[in-house]
Amino acid sequence: FELFGMHFESVDILSSLRTDDADGGEAVEYEADIARLELELAAMSAPAVEAVDTLPEPIPVRYEWILEEEPMVKRRLPRSDEVRPVSDMRIIPIEDFDTVELSRYERLIEKMADGEEVRIAFMGDSFVEGDILTSDLRSELQQSFGGRGVDFVPCDIPFATARRSVKRSASGWSSYSVMKPKSAPESLRDLFFVSGYISEGKAGAKVRWQSTDIFPTIDSCSRARILLVSRDTSRVVVTLNDTLSHEVEIAGDERLREIYIEAPYKSLSMRVAEGKVVCYGASLEGDGGVAVDNFSVRSNNGHAIFGTGAQINRQAHDMLSYDLVVLQYGLNIMMPGQRNFSKYRDQLRDMIAYTERCFPNAAILVLGVSDRWIKDEETGRFKPIGSVDALTRHQRAAADSSRVAFWNTSEAMADLGGMPAFVRNGWAAGDYTHLNYAGGRRIAEALARSIRKAVYDCLVEREEERQREEQRRMEEELIRQMRIDLNIANQREAVTPIINAIKESLPTDVE
Repeated sequence: FELFGMHFESVDILSSLRTDDADGGEAVEYEADIARLELELAAMSAPAVEAVDTLPEPIPVRYEWILEEEPMVKRRLPRSDEVRPVSDMRIIPIEDFDTVELSRYERLIEKMADGEEVRIAFMGDSFVEGDILTSDLRSELQQSFGGRGVDFVPCDIPFATARRSVKRSASGWSSYSVMKPKSAPESLRDLFFVSGYISEGKAGAKVRWQSTDIFPTIDSCSRARILLVSRDTSRVVVTLNDTLSHEVEIAGDERLREIYIEAPYKSLSMRVAEGKVVCYGASLEGDGGVAVDNFSVRSNNGHAIFGTGAQINRQAHDMLSYDLVVLQYGLNIMMPGQRNFSKYRDQLRDMIAYTERCFPNAAILVLGVSDRWIKDEETGRFKPIGSVDALTRHQRAAADSSRVAFWNTSEAMADLGGMPAFVRNGWAAGDYTHLNYAGGRRIAEALARSIRKAVYDCLVEREEERQREEQRRMEEELIRQMRIDLNIANQREAVTPIINAIKESLPTDVE
């Protein structure tokens, strides 16, 4: 809220002491089951065994509400001078371990250099909860490469939280976390998406999302997507700006469905009018440019992806076309002085393999763990936990052996003075573990610089190639002209004796 020209935000001053026990259910540790994943994905492409004359009408996957008739303005191609990183800032490079001629990460960079639409799924734990880090990363990339909106926002979650980049209010929903699946009805446990939360609502359940102006690219949107499952026929009412409404009747089916809207708006609402739906959330976005979806799940070390539905993940990928999946995990598994994280390295390899199968066209970027300090019981002072570099090495090794990309988060923090400087500058909480929005902004800026540097190098290489091509074209034209001139000269030399003989044979009064 605003008071006397100052902006105030909600803060839980006891957040470091709270547990999730009030959420209901017990947090689980998932194990990788790649075989189950393969079976679920194979079932998606299995042909239906029915007679041709008994095939039902196809069930719609997308329900459209198009109000913006004028064509959207596409962003022009970025220039190298627009994305050039600040020269006096050190770049922590993104290491791409893929060995193919054109890796998925390189394809991502080329798409950004071409000004094409790019979508990023940022999967993490409480380190990025509340859109910390991702809100600034989104803003940085959208200002450089286009795009609008705050992108994916959950329908509802089973605990209170705050997010400054969007306003959300919901009522009438039963919400569940993938970390505590036993609290969810058994019939819903196969519906979890990598967003981590599902919300089931009957008639009367409603949710409202509203953009804010805290970042220059999210104050208004022109496109929306609501993701839901309706196993039985249902009816929902979608409203823009609290005034313009549209009713959608959704046929019953197991598949993920999308309500797709094109219109300028600042707020989006949905109400269940009849039946029952499972809603994941909505993406508030613009046309073109970069989208960054925040999929933060507290207490998750990444293993919760094994508890998500492979078919739901693949269907969402087919709808939204993810180009990059970021895996930010590991903060909570560190123990003081621990050096061996080989078990977690192997688990991370399984996470990567699972992600690759659910999002087959997307590049994968593993973020190294952030810096963390702990309190010394004897002195009462904070000291390094002593395992950051070891865990970082194991995370990098997992990325290397899986042929995906890696970025060293702790090195980026070290350039800014490490966790003590973050706490001293008010960029991190007093637990010397979690960043606040100001600290997230510094990490986001460093990561965005690394991405911009890759796009900048791509653009410079293209510009140099165009210059070389132009030089080759000019040289070829010069050679062609020289050949023409030489041919003319040779022809003149051959014809001159004939002309002279003709002249000599003519009367002297003939010119």
